[in-house]
Amino acid sequence: MRFVVTVVSAAILLFFIYLVVGAVADGYLGGDIVPDRAVPEAWAGPDSWSEWRDIVIVFMGLFWVLAGLLAAVLIIVLILLAVTLRRVLRENAAPAIDSLKDTIDSVRGTTEFVGETAVSPIIRAYSVVKGVRSGVSAVTNLPNRVRGRKKGKKK
Repeated sequence: MRFVVTVVSAAILLFFIYLVVGAVADGYLGGDIVPDRAVPEAWAGPDSWSEWRDIVIVFMGLFWVLAGLLAAVLIIVLILLAVTLRRVLRENAAPAIDSLKDTIDSVRGTTEFVGETAVSPIIRAYSVVKGVRSGVSAVTNLPNRVRGRKKGKKK
């Protein structure tokens, strides 16, 4: 496809170069790039503005047809892209999301297990130690509290 576009572009460029060189040779140099006997009279250059107008209308029509074809191809490509994207999402994204959901459930289960088996006993043991400390502190500071003094403050 790229080769065809390159060849067509080169042909159009060469045609325009031919037209420019012909105009320069005919207008400034007084010569004719194509001999009269090689070109039939029907192929002669335009002599009036109405002929130029007709040529421009024909070229504009060709460009509009080309633009319509390119637009149709673009719409078809966009539709195919949307269908492909939908298929990829259905085939790849949905299983990935399901796998992610399973992983999250597994992590949630693991954290619950660790919380119940490892952390809860540690919390209970720390609570007992803290309770014993508070109890011992309450018993040892009892005489100070009865007298109205707190530990570390003197009146």
